[in-house]
Parts: sequence; structure tokens; C-alpha cells
Amino acid sequence: MSLLGPVEAWLGDRRLDSVTPQMLTVLVILAAEPGRTLSIADLAARVWTDRPPASAVGGLRNHVHALRRQFENFGRAGAGAEWLGSTRGGYRLALPVRTDVAVVEELLHAAEFDRRFGATTEANEKLVAAKRLWRGDPLFGLPGPWVEKEQARLQQLRSTLEEATIGVAVDLGRYSAAIAQLRGLVRTEPYVEHWYELLMVALYRAGRRVEALEVYRTAHRALAEELGLEPGPRLVELHQKILVAESPPAAAEPAKTTGMPATGVAGAGKPAEVSVPAVGQLPRGIAGFVGREELVEELAGALGGEEGHRPVITITGMGGIGKTTLAVRLAYQLRDRFPDGVVYLDLDGMNEQVPATEMLLAVAFRSLGVDPGELPRDSAERAGRWRSMAAGKRMLLILDDARDLAQLTPLLPDPGAAAVIVTSRSSLAELFDARLVPLPLLSTGEARQLLEAMLPKQRLSEEPDAVQAILRECGHLPLSLRIVGARLASRPSWRLAGLAERLADERSRLAEFIVGNTSIESVFWTSYRRLAPESARAFVLIAFSEAPDLPVAAIAALLDRDPAETERCCETLVDLGMLQTPEQGRYRYHSLLRLFARQIADPAQRQEWPQALHRLVDFHLATAKNIVALRDLGMDLNFFAATTATGQAFTHKRQGTAWAITERFGLMALFRQVAASSDTRTRTLAVDLALALTVGGDADEHLPCMVQSLDTLARLAETDGDRRTMGRAQLIAARSRLIGGGDLNAEHAFNHATETLREVGDCPPHSSAN
Repeated sequence: MSLLGPVEAWLGDRRLDSVTPQMLTVLVILAAEPGRTLSIADLAARVWTDRPPASAVGGLRNHVHALRRQFENFGRAGAGAEWLGSTRGGYRLALPVRTDVAVVEELLHAAEFDRRFGATTEANEKLVAAKRLWRGDPLFGLPGPWVEKEQARLQQLRSTLEEATIGVAVDLGRYSAAIAQLRGLVRTEPYVEHWYELLMVALYRAGRRVEALEVYRTAHRALAEELGLEPGPRLVELHQKILVAESPPAAAEPAKTTGMPATGVAGAGKPAEVSVPAVGQLPRGIAGFVGREELVEELAGALGGEEGHRPVITITGMGGIGKTTLAVRLAYQLRDRFPDGVVYLDLDGMNEQVPATEMLLAVAFRSLGVDPGELPRDSAERAGRWRSMAAGKRMLLILDDARDLAQLTPLLPDPGAAAVIVTSRSSLAELFDARLVPLPLLSTGEARQLLEAMLPKQRLSEEPDAVQAILRECGHLPLSLRIVGARLASRPSWRLAGLAERLADERSRLAEFIVGNTSIESVFWTSYRRLAPESARAFVLIAFSEAPDLPVAAIAALLDRDPAETERCCETLVDLGMLQTPEQGRYRYHSLLRLFARQIADPAQRQEWPQALHRLVDFHLATAKNIVALRDLGMDLNFFAATTATGQAFTHKRQGTAWAITERFGLMALFRQVAASSDTRTRTLAVDLALALTVGGDADEHLPCMVQSLDTLARLAETDGDRRTMGRAQLIAARSRLIGGGDLNAEHAFNHATETLREVGDCPPHSSAN
């Protein structure tokens, strides 16, 4: 999207046409937060200046439908709903977005870095490229209050770019160009003191001292006569230095800009500095930190241990589990033990473009009082000097949100006095000399404590059932609990039961975990967009299974992939915090990640799920047939439906029993899903799976729980005219009621099913009530 002028939107290299201003406003707002669901109410408030009209909801729907049609014209069938997705009560742009604003910001940061290391010519080239992208007033022609605020921010970005351009011009000795530009800025913005300061510096360094002093008098008159104000202390100090003819002064600190790097004209050849964290500047700690007491004590002991033997503590886990919170907690608790300070670096590993190693090292060196201009230009030499220098400092280094080992390695000090905490969503298992600390979810008691830290205990005690429901639907994930706690704290009149009821709806649950600019969905999205296509397919497709967990052999069947390849894929997802592995060879989701995976599924993945379900049932039937063959060598397996998969093999009967017990909850979920399936082939396989489990002697423990599903399968088979499948389903359901439930009234149903099967020439083995 081109936003720095009249707005243009492109899909690849094709421009979107016939887009109305208000429709374009909707697209721009969604593109500002790709991957995040914005509620219809939020969108309406951003699009309409006054109170949204009654037609706002319908208008937004019309805009979304029109944009989807545009997407389909430029993409393919189904692309509209895939790229511009909807959840209950909101919309989400599910495409990566590239804007000219992001390019300008990147060029600006890169230019400041070049100036820091004396590469002024290269900095100038980047700034010239950034200015070329500016085509006019930003977001020109778009309506709405959100646009007005964003226009103000982008105008500030333009001022920052102008300021950086002037600084480079002065660095290069191009005083005439800088002076001409600054005089124009002074005329258009006569009450911005900073422009007067920069103009005075440029004039002085050009040898025009008298003109520099005249600029001060002009500024004094403008401020005093028009506003009744005296010049600020920085402008007064600069005036005094020029009066006494000191060496060319440095420009004062530039004005700070929201979300933009600080820039300024350099003085005496010293480049301006990018705004970076100061030494020991930690994120704000959370006052209501609860739980993990034993872990905090254990890690504090390790970090404060003998110098030279302090491990690198690597805290890992899924997004929202509290890695940074724990690291910052440890830092505040231990900072008195590190006289050389606490250094915090945000590696921003989940961003699509991580900070350059050179930039991070520059920040790190500055934290030790080293001027980056004195460092070697070679990256490897600079990293080596950092490692050796940091090792000798009695400091605590926090490397937050590392993407991978490649990003992390240049920043790790050699063994010595320094202690290090790393946080990452990746497992970083290959960091062999580190102490790996995978964070678990909060226990029920800890999760309740977290809510108690945010809400009055009396309010919680009045609705104990609702509290339990909220804890359950939050999945004991710290971030989801904090979001819910913050929402409830800001709405004291809300009943907890009302929110618990909303959270119980899986279709809209994720949309409830939003407060301000923080949402669970956006946290998960940053992890998902890092996945390779095959891993992304697996992450989404496996989530459609309602089994609590699955073995790798079943997942391989579901994905139609080789088991070894499947295990590598699942392990990759575990390493990235997207899957969990309760034991070797088995995998499961966190409940909220499962919902997220289903929500982001594209049409192709949704269309593939019925086939994947068929493959999963086919695998389980093949496995059950293997158990039957092991227990009854004379059994003709052709009695059951043919299967494509070979199934899981066993060498002993006990293994078959153990498999049936282990998979019982997954089998129950599988039968429920098949009962809701429209595929007759899959339903036939499922009924034969139940029959094979019965014949194999492994059904008595859990088939009673499947009776309702079997009844449904029997009714559907009757509708299809498939009396064989109907009779088998009725037979197994009746047997389950007789043996599992002790329902003597089921004997008639059992005999009726047996008679039906005889009529169609299907004589099940062992077909007796006993």
C-alpha cells in the first residue's frame, strides 16, 4: 500500500481499482494491523467521524464484500474470504502488508546507523530514497477520525525525515542546501524552536556567525510578540555559545516523535544517535506477579552463582506464557547483585524483520559506555570484542524475544562475570551450554491468584462457578488471564458469569481476548507467519481433529505424509511453541492455539479436512484390524471394510489393549466428528472400526460413551439406504447398552439388528448378546 500521498493498494504488481474512499479507509485500517481481528464496533468508530450511523454495520459489510470481490478478481476463487477473513463480530486482513511508510522508517533507521559509523554518503543516499517515496499529503482524500490521527503521525515522520536530511547535509558540508531548507521550515512553522536551533548551527558552521545571531533575534520576536513566550533554555544556551564564539556547537536534542527514531543535526562532526534503551532500562515490572515462586528462587540462585560458572538461562514457551515477565522479575530481584548494571536488549524475534545485529551490538556497546564510532567496521570483529568485553563485566544481560540461535550467538558474552537471561518462543535446544527452562502453564491455584491480584476477592467469591469457567476457557495462559482481568477490572458492573458465557462460545472466544492494542490473536499470528508452508498446513489441519492428543502415526495418516517426515514437522511446531508433546511421539494443542488454527484455515485447508478425517478413520480401522488378526488368527479380515493404510502393528496382545486404552478419548472424539460428517465412505469405515474394536475385545471400556454417535450413524445409514452399515451400527449400539450400560431393553434392538444383517447376508462373527 502507498500511503504517503493519494492512497494506492496493490496485490502483488496489480493495482486495485474502483475502490471508494470509505472502502479504502476500511482496507487501510485493517492493513495497519494485519492478522488481528477488529470488531465491527471498533471499525465503525474509526471510519465515521461522528457517532456511527445506524447503517454503519451494513455499510461495513458492503465494503468488505466489495473488497473480497476485488481480491477474487486479482487472485483466485475463494481468495476474498481467505485474505479478508471474518470471525463473529469482526474482520481480519490475513495477508502480509508492505507499505511505503514502513520503507521510509527502515531507510531512516538505516541512515541513522550509517551516520553513527561515519558512512555519511551512504546515509544521504538512503534519505534521498526515502524522500522520493513521499508523493503528497499522507492518506490524502480518506475520511474518518483514525485517518486524521494517522495523518498527524505521518506528518511528524515527515518532519523527522526532513531533520535527518538536514543533519546529513551539514555533516557533508552542504551548508547552503541545509540553510535554504531550514529557512523554508522556519517560515512555514515559525513557532517550532528546534528549526531555529538547527538553522543557527548550520549558519555558524558555514562561517556566518552574524546571521546565526540574527536568527535568534527573529525567534525571540516571533515567540514573544505572537505567543507571549520567552525562548526555551536550549535555544538560549545555543545563543550564548555563539555570542562567545565557542567552537561550532552541536545541535540540541531533537524533539521526540511517537514511534519514530530520534534524529538531529550533528555538531562538530559527531553524528546524531538513534533513540535506544538506556543502560539498565528494563520494561516495567508487573506488580501483580504471582506463581512460579520455586522457579524464581531456583533461577535466582543459578544467576547469582560463582563467576565463570553462571549458566545462560534460556526461558522458552508459547506466546503469552510469561517469558518476558519472568525475566524482568528476575532482573529486578537481582539487580543489586550486579554492580555493572542490567542491560536489556529487545531482539524483536517475532517481527518479520528483526533488528540488524550491528544495531543491537551498537546499543550493547553504548550500554558499556563505548562510543560505537570507535569500533571496528567488520561485524565479526565487533561481535568478538563485545563477547570478551561483556564477559569481564559483573552485569546481568537480558536478551528478550530471540528468534533463533543465529540471531543470538553474536550477542552472547564469553563465560565470565556476566549473567545472561534469554527468552524465546523457539526451544533453542541447540544452545548446548545453556540451562533450558520451558515454562509450563499456570496451575489452577496460580491462575486464580493472578485474577485475585487484579480483581477484588469479594467479586470473585460471589461467582465461584464463573471463575472456574473463566480459568478453564483462558487455558491457564497468563496473557489471556491478564487480558480478561483487565477487562473485568475496567468494568466493575459486569457479571463474571456473563463473560464466562461469552468465552464458552468457541466461535468467538479469541475475539474476547483483546484489551487496548493487546490481543491473543496477534500474539499467535506472529508465530504462525514464521512457519514454512508444510508446517503451516500441518498446524491448521491437525487442529480440526477433536482428539485431545494424537500419536505421530495417526497424524501421518491424517496429513498423508511419511511418519518420519511428520515427526520432524511436529517437532518443529513444538520447537516454535505451536504444539505440545506430553510424551515422546504424541502431540497436542493448547486449547486457544487449536481455536486459532481453525480460525485461520483457508478454504483449501477446510476443503481438505473431510479427506483428512477419512484418512484418520482409515488408519484407526486398519490398526483395529491388526489387533483382531493378532487375537483371532482364523478371523477373515475381509469381513471389515477395506483400508488404504496399514495401521499400527503390534507383536503382542497386550500392546493392542494398551493402544485401545490410550486412544479411548481420541476414539470418542473421532466417532463424534464422523457422526457429523457428510461423507458416507467415512461413516462406513467408522462403523466397522467400532465393530472391529468389539470383535477384538477392546470396546467394553469406552464404546458405551459412543452410543449416541452410533445411533446417529445408524440413522444416517438408513437414510442412505445402506442397511448393512445401519445394522452393524445398531448391533454395536445395542451390545454397548446391554454390556456397558446394563440396559435390558436393548435386547430387542440387538435381535432386530442381527436379523437385519442376516437379511442382507452379513453375518457378524461373535454376534450374540453374550
